[in-house]
Amino acid sequence: MVATTFSCATLAFAMLPLSLSLVLPSSMSITRGSERRGRLAMAVAEKGSEFAKASFDTSIDEIPKCPLTQWDADNIDLASASAPARTLPLEVIRSSLPVGVNEEEYILQNKEALKQQLTEIGSIWLRGFELMKTTEGFQRFYELLELEPCQDPLASVGARAVVNKKSAMYEAVNKPSRARFFVGMHNESTNKRTNRLGAFVCFKQAETGGEFLLLDGRKMLNDIPSEVVNRLYERGVRFSNAELPFFDFLRNAGPLKPVLQPVFKGVAELAVGAKIDMELELRWDENEKDGLRLLAFSPPQSPINRHPETGLPAWFCNVHSHSRYLRDQRDGDLPETSGASKLNRTNMFYGDLGEISEEDLRAIDEATMRNLVYVPMQQGDVVLVDNYQVMHGRAKFTGERLHAVTWFQ
Repeated sequence: MVATTFSCATLAFAMLPLSLSLVLPSSMSITRGSERRGRLAMAVAEKGSEFAKASFDTSIDEIPKCPLTQWDADNIDLASASAPARTLPLEVIRSSLPVGVNEEEYILQNKEALKQQLTEIGSIWLRGFELMKTTEGFQRFYELLELEPCQDPLASVGARAVVNKKSAMYEAVNKPSRARFFVGMHNESTNKRTNRLGAFVCFKQAETGGEFLLLDGRKMLNDIPSEVVNRLYERGVRFSNAELPFFDFLRNAGPLKPVLQPVFKGVAELAVGAKIDMELELRWDENEKDGLRLLAFSPPQSPINRHPETGLPAWFCNVHSHSRYLRDQRDGDLPETSGASKLNRTNMFYGDLGEISEEDLRAIDEATMRNLVYVPMQQGDVVLVDNYQVMHGRAKFTGERLHAVTWFQ
């Protein structure tokens, strides 16, 4: 029994770095004919190879850490919050550019206007551009806009693979194993860190599906039933960001169980504190379906936050992606129910850890689906997202999908 216990413990803590991996983002020269098709085919092939080599070492020393979350959530007058008269996203189409102006010139000449429109509208879809069909061109694009890259808010837990360190480019959720799961709507955010902007780029669209998804947080604030919003705002929310499912053997430890639990929890807290750049509290949870596990909770937070520039409130709550109930409702029970797959399981509660009713969760889901915007990106398309007011997600897909993202301060 002692040997088995030490073996399980060693496995548990050896996997801790993985366990907090959360499920929780040149001048224009248009060649023609076969030359153009050959060049693009080669670029896609190279990009596929680059994605295949993506590393989960997300410590990109060349760029700053993701900024701290700018919380401004006190005393929000929910009754006076109004839905914006806007439609996501604003489209900028290559064929509509002025005659004689190449892509780089257009971006450079309009950089301030584009950034202002991004703040006002929340998202911009640049369509049909040649420049962003390569990693180098994508980097040139955001440099022309004078955007400053930052690391992923979850860099310390390796939530996203790094595709290209030089361009600070992370892989989107492209893995074949995740293709048939809908990525729920979320801000790229933790209680501690939030990037200001994101640029999502398509290098190869999926065979079917895989659309990039947008959700206007300001419209959501008005479309969710007011009683639901008020309950969540008054009580706050709290996320269970991951679970450590390695401790079920303790259920058979008899009288040693209450002695060993504090020891394992203490060691786990030390390991998590040394590795993870998040404020997390580990709590025991036990039931017949999931067994005995440690859940990692972030601090209580508001589901609503004011925009750091405009001061306008928006829905700023990852319930659609993190709620276990909503995830199971749309995807069914995950087939991978053992091993590392359990590490990524998330859930959401009230700030006092009370259960949120299924009725309220369904109301949030219904408002989400009513306001969802499907963006069928093609190769070279880029979608800019204001992360403090617009959420993003991804539809189910088949075939190979190569999308990536760079975050900005």
